[in-house]
Amino acid sequence: MTQHEENKFNMYNATDAILKSNVSIIAEVPALGEVHTDLQSLIEQIETKNSELMKATEGKTSVKSKSINELISSIVPIASAVKAYSVRNKLLELKAKSDFTESDFKHLTHVELPVKVKSIRDGAQDVLASLAGYGITQAKLDVVDARLAAMKTAAGNKDVGFTDRSATREALTQLFDKTDGLLKDEADAIVEVVKESQPDFYNRYFSARVIKDLGGSHTKPGDEGTTPPPTPPAQ
Repeated sequence: MTQHEENKFNMYNATDAILKSNVSIIAEVPALGEVHTDLQSLIEQIETKNSELMKATEGKTSVKSKSINELISSIVPIASAVKAYSVRNKLLELKAKSDFTESDFKHLTHVELPVKVKSIRDGAQDVLASLAGYGITQAKLDVVDARLAAMKTAAGNKDVGFTDRSATREALTQLFDKTDGLLKDEADAIVEVVKESQPDFYNRYFSARVIKDLGGSHTKPGDEGTTPPPTPPAQ
């Protein structure tokens, strides 16, 4: 949820709490009971959909970060070995290509990283026989290849993951719109019916229907493009 949606969701729960604590009034107005049931269902759906959105986002971020970290960890020792070898043998071009630290790799963009890694990996392949004394083997280069492929796969799944998250995001937005409509068009109107007979309930209900933000200001539902609920009568 966005911060604004969290504020709204808190308002939904506050409204639900007021309705729960006034079962006798709801019993007298069955239509309000039906709306309350729908509200509770929508609150549950919002919680479920928000959880799905959070998991999807966290999951994609975790996979992406893991593939990047693993790729960097596999190329750093190779780059170090190539650099040391090139310095001893005065291979200036190879030294310039391989003179890259772990920090340098981490500061590359996701587009730049695989390009740089492959450049160093290929440079190491060209002098692999000479790198045996530095602890570098074909197997270690193969690990880099595998991790380059893994990062490419993660990038290839980006669009699919984005589509899934977008669909979940849209579904969550629709649930908020549906809940706003339920409260404004039905619940507020029904509570208006009992304004004179149940003034205390009326006041408490519309007090709960105020959206409170973290800064402490308050906005009624009508401040967001809908008609505000009526002002409760003075006590």
